Amino acid sequence: MKKLAAVITLILCTSLLYAGKPRISYGLEWGYSATFLKTSQHNYICNEGYRIIENPVTWRYFSNGSVLANLGVSLTDNFNMSVYSGLLGVYSKRWMVPIELRMRWCPSGLYSDGLIFHAGAAANFPTSSLYETGFRAIAGIGYRLAVSGSISVDLLLSYNFTLDSETIIDPDTRTPVHRTMIENNATEYQALNLSLAINF
Repeated sequence: MKKLAAVITLILCTSLLYAGKPRISYGLEWGYSATFLKTSQHNYICNEGYRIIENPVTWRYFSNGSVLANLGVSLTDNFNMSVYSGLLGVYSKRWMVPIELRMRWCPSGLYSDGLIFHAGAAANFPTSSLYETGFRAIAGIGYRLAVSGSISVDLLLSYNFTLDSETIIDPDTRTPVHRTMIENNATEYQALNLSLAINF
């Protein structure tokens, strides 16, 4: 995932070099996330020495939030590319620090009222003791309200897909399984996100 962060930085720098008259942008975004589906793939050796393979699917509503800041560049009058980071809630007691590259397209113009479409990808760095870096993809639609000059407010609705890992509990000892005994530990979260952003 460190490679993904490097690629995001490279793409942004390259965009700056090739843009005709780039305009720097920055902003803040507050989000409410409603996770509705969790799927996992576990393959590990338990304390008793036998292999356990699990593929649980959990339909459960879980609320979370996020606070993100962004810095980017408006490449044209309609298209912006920005890097986002902050604090992102993924699931119960699971928080991430994402480094996300997001593209925003406003058919009516970046500095006018109208629809806004956005899509992005991120490397998620965990804040807990779990060591695995996760992945996040986001895509959505919203409405932009131009306030004054380059200042605008966005109301956004998006679909979020997060690839993560979780603490696997041994069924016999009820203690976490050591990472050396785990062959596969992948967890996927799907959520809808409603957010409010202010851009400058």
